[in-house]
Amino acid sequence: MKNKIFIWICACFILVCGCHKEDDDDNSPFLDAETQVIKIVNQERSKAGLQPLQMNESLMRSSRIRAKEIKDKFSHTRPDGSGCFTVIEESMSYGAAGENIAAGQSDAESVMNSWMNSEGHRNNILSEKYTDIGVGCYEEENRLYWVQLFIGR
Repeated sequence: MKNKIFIWICACFILVCGCHKEDDDDNSPFLDAETQVIKIVNQERSKAGLQPLQMNESLMRSSRIRAKEIKDKFSHTRPDGSGCFTVIEESMSYGAAGENIAAGQSDAESVMNSWMNSEGHRNNILSEKYTDIGVGCYEEENRLYWVQLFIGR
């Protein structure tokens, strides 16, 4: 009985202390917009006869980190000088990776329109080598920053 009570107390402590931090990237205020981008990506892929990409929670976290980074350095190089794919968690294995970045578009439709009208970005969105996607959006001073990360397994 004591073990059951101890386990229950530990579980409650974890729930209260470990799951709902204000700065937790899993609670993005832009989750609806990020999800809408993925929906539009998969609509575009369907039109091209391609399989849909799977939303990947790890890539969502990585994309949100990158969205914050590109406000300071709008580049596929991270502020510390490393490549953009170093943001992808080490525990993830992948064979191919791609990144799209954008700034200033006010919503999911606008950013997707920009990316689809840019050959390099469109090529990432419609690449057969990718299987997973993450999208991040970050706002500072009324300007939105957008990132898509793609991987192929």
